[in-house]
Amino acid sequence: MGDGGIRPAAAADFGRVSEIVNHYIRTSTVNFRTEPQTPAEWERDWLAHSRVHPWYVAERDGVVVGIAYASAWKRRPAYDWTAETIVYLDREQRGRGLGAELYRRLLRTLERQGYRSAMAVVSLPNDASVRLHQALGYELVGCVRAAGFKFGRWHDTGLWQRMLSPGEQPPGPLLPVADLEPGADPDPAPDPNSDPDPEPSRNGSGGA
Repeated sequence: MGDGGIRPAAAADFGRVSEIVNHYIRTSTVNFRTEPQTPAEWERDWLAHSRVHPWYVAERDGVVVGIAYASAWKRRPAYDWTAETIVYLDREQRGRGLGAELYRRLLRTLERQGYRSAMAVVSLPNDASVRLHQALGYELVGCVRAAGFKFGRWHDTGLWQRMLSPGEQPPGPLLPVADLEPGADPDPAPDPNSDPDPEPSRNGSGGA
């Protein structure tokens, strides 16, 4: 497909993204949520985090068929240069290399922004996700036993990490996504009643 079908996410995409992800919530342990995720929840997270964390969608014939995005790994400031990476595909698009294309675009942007490393949380077993992360240079750095309970049983999660920059020098400021992707900044109107830094949803292939 090539990067021509991959672009920064927009508010209008999240109805379709919600359909894609809710399939996995209903039918699998890829996502540890037990209730559907609404388009409004997706848009809230995108508005809150996409200035410094890239969000991309893939299209085929004008229809969104996948999403890859990054979010904060932890909320404390010392973690700012570590991002969590997540990807979802429409179930009809799996096995065609599209997940790897989305992830490569995401990782390139994170590297250019100045991130130090990318993390992924993979619910186990999930052979396809493990192969994807290994192919893209992630290394298994830990396992959380019995991390979640869904569909009547306990499930482990694997922690995967890919280093994005070498050396031990102090980090510089992170570049905003819009500096690298013109038009990516959602520029929302501020909501005085909203949490200024809501906890991002943790879900995805690389984000149980």
